[in-house]
Amino acid sequence: MTQHHRAAERIGWTAGRNVEQEAMQAALRLAAMAESYGMSLSLFPAAKAFLSEFYGLDHRPVEPGREVASIGFSIDPEKARFQLIKLDHLSAGLRVALFPVGVTENDSVLAVGEEGQLLSFGLGGSWHMGDCALEGIENMITGLAPRRLREIAHAWDLKSAAAVGPVVGAVQAALTAVYVLHHHGIYSARSVCLTLTTLRGSGVEIARRSIGIPNGLLDEALSPIVRDVEEILAAHADGVGCEVKLTVEVPGVHAETSPGLVRFSARFGHVAMQTNDVEASLRVGAGARTGSLHVRVVDALRGLKQMS
Repeated sequence: MTQHHRAAERIGWTAGRNVEQEAMQAALRLAAMAESYGMSLSLFPAAKAFLSEFYGLDHRPVEPGREVASIGFSIDPEKARFQLIKLDHLSAGLRVALFPVGVTENDSVLAVGEEGQLLSFGLGGSWHMGDCALEGIENMITGLAPRRLREIAHAWDLKSAAAVGPVVGAVQAALTAVYVLHHHGIYSARSVCLTLTTLRGSGVEIARRSIGIPNGLLDEALSPIVRDVEEILAAHADGVGCEVKLTVEVPGVHAETSPGLVRFSARFGHVAMQTNDVEASLRVGAGARTGSLHVRVVDALRGLKQMS
């Protein structure tokens, strides 16, 4: 038995604990309250499983945490009743279904996502407490640092672009991202978007054009897309004085889902960059930093940097 499990047992948890009847009564009362606010609160399987096992547990810290302070909490969904509207807005922003399961000692809401991950939302921000119910409970008791849910941008220089020029380098990077994002099950893009912004990225956008990726092998798509980009640049004084950015477009089916919060772009000509340098960027929204999607994004980022 691990130290974490011993910690969970100190607050009354045991393997196989089942308080489903009491937990479901509390969850249904909360759902009825949400309905009175004009909201729909769905008790999905992961939330039901969490409450059936952990409902009624309370923790009041008496020891310091291992990495951060131990977090006190109470597992009772009805204690989150005054924050239902806020949680609904957070759920929409993250594009992750949430069900409130309790509160922390500082009045943050504890909620479970559809994949069973435990999350916390409060004045101190939004946090991923654990990949599963027990892990989240254990991490709060023992004071293991959670992961903050906020948008983050990873940027790196494309050294390979020096040999082929910025246009070809940016298109190659975008097509590589199309492959990597598909390979890791994030989404399958079928187009890229070219934008030109004056004053080397500090001015106004003067062109925005979606360019379809031809069917077939991605290697064969390089030349047609390069040709399209060069034609658009030629129509705007070859893009002189502009930031030129090529962004992998999120397919419509993913536009309002958490994978749609993952955006890749390659750019050159920005005021903070040398003239022929190309910079790649993977922007990851808060909702893509939890659950199995987070794991896929981390793997995709590693693959992108290795292939650059």
